[in-house]
Amino acid sequence: MQAQGRRTQPEVTTSKPAEAGASYRFLVRSAEEAVGAIRQQLGEDARVVSVRSVKAGGLMGMMGNTRLEVIAQVPAPVSPTPAPVAPADEAGEWRTSAQDQVPASEDSPVPVPSGARAARGTASVYGAVAPAATPTVDLASTSIPAAFVPTATAPARRQPGPPRLEGLLRRSGLSEQLIARLQAAGNWPGADEERPLHQGLSQVADQIRQLAAEVPVRSLPARTAFLGMPGVGRTTALCKWLSAEVFTRGRRGSVASVEFDRRLGAEDLAVFAELLGLEFCRQVPAGGQGADREFCYIDVPPLSLTRTAENARLHRYLDEQRIPGRVLVVSGLHDSALLRRTCTIGVELGCTHLIFTQLDELPQWGKLWDFLIESPFVPMLLTQGPSLSGECETEVVEAVVRRTFPWN
Repeated sequence: MQAQGRRTQPEVTTSKPAEAGASYRFLVRSAEEAVGAIRQQLGEDARVVSVRSVKAGGLMGMMGNTRLEVIAQVPAPVSPTPAPVAPADEAGEWRTSAQDQVPASEDSPVPVPSGARAARGTASVYGAVAPAATPTVDLASTSIPAAFVPTATAPARRQPGPPRLEGLLRRSGLSEQLIARLQAAGNWPGADEERPLHQGLSQVADQIRQLAAEVPVRSLPARTAFLGMPGVGRTTALCKWLSAEVFTRGRRGSVASVEFDRRLGAEDLAVFAELLGLEFCRQVPAGGQGADREFCYIDVPPLSLTRTAENARLHRYLDEQRIPGRVLVVSGLHDSALLRRTCTIGVELGCTHLIFTQLDELPQWGKLWDFLIESPFVPMLLTQGPSLSGECETEVVEAVVRRTFPWN
């Protein structure tokens, strides 16, 4: 039986080409069938929006058989637009986009603000100097605290500031610790009530950019695992990152799904990997295998807040397989206390990078600053939707600045 690609509007036929920007639904039995149907009916440029398993109808459904539902989209033609010119700062220097700086290394480039590159060299957590191309994080040689709790050293006498400015910052989600830290800095806006509020907010935004630029920069190792609590969208975040690697950076590699004794439902990830032209495997390849691959990303079982033995088992496995890169995926919808507990576990497991998910449901992004500035992780990605590609931001600091200070 041949799979048919369907959509909510007319069905694709050979006499009528697929419409640009339209989405189509395919019900297939395997990943190979999905790839063939999409390429035949929609062309090579079609991209996958979602993949899920559905129960088959009729007698096959009564026997427990399932099929794959694949939603594919034909991209609309994009007209070239000139790159935006970055505004000059107060010193008269022009800022450049970090997307124009692509490091030529086998490690995956994690975009960071250009100010961060100019202001500091590569360093380990909290100022300890580390080699520029170190793929692993030596927790014993750094000053990472035993428990991650954002701290701020406030002076005994806080500098007065406009009450309306502080109130607006609190309503934007900034914590009391961060506000106190900003006030302790020498360039905190004065207490002049006649000063326009937007000028004070712009100055605070620049202060936050400077603090974020002090976070040590690390490249993402070629062998990296994605970790996170249940329900945070870990696998979806991995798929979004894979899309960016393939379509934006033109890199090739492999994807592995490690299940231990718990099934992850890796069929969707397998289909998506094949649609991207990536190799999918059920175990992590040896470090020396696949010299033609530029990366190997691994999906692992979820972490646990209470079952520490499972976390320790995962930690041992990552060490045994020589996987230096470890990305902690957290949900922006979790409260600050739960985020701190999750980050503490991430530190114990040697996580190096951070992804925030489900931000499309978060009204105030200000609380993210505590974790982008104080945590030992390199901010890597923000996701804002359930699709497997797109709806994400790699320029993390500037994206959070825009949502915290939309008037800036």
